[in-house]
Amino acid sequence: MGTTSVQADKVVNVRLSESEHTLLKTYFASLNRSMQDVLRDFALMQIQKQHFCCRLVRSLMEEHGIEQDHRVSKPCYGYACYYCSHADACMAGETDLLYVPRQEIRELVAEESAYIFEFDGSSIEVPAQPG
Repeated sequence: MGTTSVQADKVVNVRLSESEHTLLKTYFASLNRSMQDVLRDFALMQIQKQHFCCRLVRSLMEEHGIEQDHRVSKPCYGYACYYCSHADACMAGETDLLYVPRQEIRELVAEESAYIFEFDGSSIEVPAQPG
């Protein structure tokens, strides 16, 4: 009988204070995503962002067969993806648009950042204020 190689999911334990755990748990619930999924995404996003300048990261990603995420070149790549109106199209490589917030997050956005609802996907710069 031959041996079969089975790739098992790996588990990583992270120690957090009670307040940090509560914060993360509540934050992930607000995204309607599991702690596992978001922590995985965030960790890989940060590694992916190093690909442009770090030979070690490039080498490790190649060695382990990790494809570079095409979104990494976008300045909005990261947590904003969870709140973007075209996140699915972006993840699929079907758009070059930058962050355009979903209207349903309007109540969550701080007053001083309300300008993000003026974004049209061409820029994530603060719009010029009249006067």
